[in-house]
Amino acid sequence: MFRSLFRQIAILAIGVLGVLGVAHADGHRTLRIAVADDVATMDPTFGQSGATNLFLKNTYLQPIQYAIPSGSYESVNADTTAFEGNSVASWEVTNNGSNVVLSIRQGMTFPTTGNPVTADDFWWTLERALGTKAGPAWVWGNIGITSMDQVKRVDEWTIELMDTRPSAIQFPLMRDQTLGLLDSKEVSSHATDDDPWALEWMSRNYAGNGAYVLDTWEPGTRIVLKANPNFFADEPYFNRIEMLVIPESSNRLAMLSTGDVDIAFALSAAELSRAEKARGVKVLSIPDRQKLNVGLNVRAGGAFENVKLRQALAYAVPYDDIVYGVLKDRAAKSAGPMSVNSRFFDLYNLGDNPSYYTDLDKAKELLAEAGHGDGFAFELITAKGVPHVEQAAASLKASFAKIGVDMTITPVSQATMGEKNGQGTYDAFMRDWLTDYVDDPYYHFFLWWGTGVVINWTGYSNTQVDDWYQSTAAIVDDGERREPYRKAIRQLIKDSPMLWLADGDYTLAVREDIGGITLHPDTLLYFRPLNRM
Repeated sequence: MFRSLFRQIAILAIGVLGVLGVAHADGHRTLRIAVADDVATMDPTFGQSGATNLFLKNTYLQPIQYAIPSGSYESVNADTTAFEGNSVASWEVTNNGSNVVLSIRQGMTFPTTGNPVTADDFWWTLERALGTKAGPAWVWGNIGITSMDQVKRVDEWTIELMDTRPSAIQFPLMRDQTLGLLDSKEVSSHATDDDPWALEWMSRNYAGNGAYVLDTWEPGTRIVLKANPNFFADEPYFNRIEMLVIPESSNRLAMLSTGDVDIAFALSAAELSRAEKARGVKVLSIPDRQKLNVGLNVRAGGAFENVKLRQALAYAVPYDDIVYGVLKDRAAKSAGPMSVNSRFFDLYNLGDNPSYYTDLDKAKELLAEAGHGDGFAFELITAKGVPHVEQAAASLKASFAKIGVDMTITPVSQATMGEKNGQGTYDAFMRDWLTDYVDDPYYHFFLWWGTGVVINWTGYSNTQVDDWYQSTAAIVDDGERREPYRKAIRQLIKDSPMLWLADGDYTLAVREDIGGITLHPDTLLYFRPLNRM
């Protein structure tokens, strides 16, 4: 009776009673997924949030992707060293690595218009990306493409990228969800003088040709996808995907437990523990590269300009409380800027680098050396509505108080945090961040630590560190890159522009009969290989 009542309540709450009741009757093989937030935009250019990126990854074709295994299996971890074509059928590196020739997959069409896919679509999509100066422009820029003068249409099916930046991260970047191929004829037809890239139209309209295409979108309620009948690969097992917007994580867990959904995203560590005990549910996990960090404003005049003050806080972090108490042992203590779950951690023997541990006496000693023996006060901003961040912040506050440091916690919106991060108008911030593009030290440095790089929110600058990591840009061989990276990382740990708290696992709660799951380090699930076992 309870289950029946819950089903009625849940169905009414999300407004899809008719859909759920019809799904089996009309022969659809339907997969139901509970997500925390709605799709914010249909435009790959501006994909940032969890549900939006999940939608983009499955409805648009990026140039390449990690190779997707085939067959019936329970779950596998993605091979981050193996790539296959997506919108691009094949590629060739020429001119000593500086040019890349992309062969566009032939025979594809855009399902909503029937327009054939050609190199013109790839060209225009890239031109639009650079023109908007948004997310994809940043990705292409780090591949080395900053101008359309570097892009050549060889023929109807071939694009050549010239004067790129040869590096180990070049091809992993090309699988980013924001690089989805657009129907250039359709999108450009909605451009205006005031909106030359049809940004307004694209925000609410679909123009891709992925394995799945948009069927219906009821903002705030659900997103329904259907299998693309003209997709270049085999038809997927599930021909219908329902992404149900369920903001409360406890409700997502309850719906998974009762079988109202097949997959539940964004569950807390405590909820995952409960999910493991629920009948008919399994929790899949891989050691992931997600990091929980506290960024410190190290700029001249910033609250943490003094390195000894930063080191004092690093010794006052209650690492065990955060790893075992807050994250319920679904994480490991961080040893620095590179995740202990990175393949480079062992490859480069980063475990022998000095790292911080909880030592309150050492923290007090450094605090006095920094000129704050009588205490210190600062503000930590955190993102609203993220339970483990809130709990970790509370744990930090309690531990810092023991050494005479008064930390005020101020929850803010994601927009406010982004604004303060960008402007440097904060003392410290806490957030978790995932190295979703590529597992490579270079990626970390040109994102976070290089002087003046795009999201160097701490304001950190060390020209010697810049020289070390930049020397590896054109080196593909891991062995040759090892020593400069080790030097750069060792110095970064000493300088402590961040408090590296914990390195998390990627976990996914699903019904026991769901197979074909490939766990990707970007936490974006491919729907195409999923099946029922």
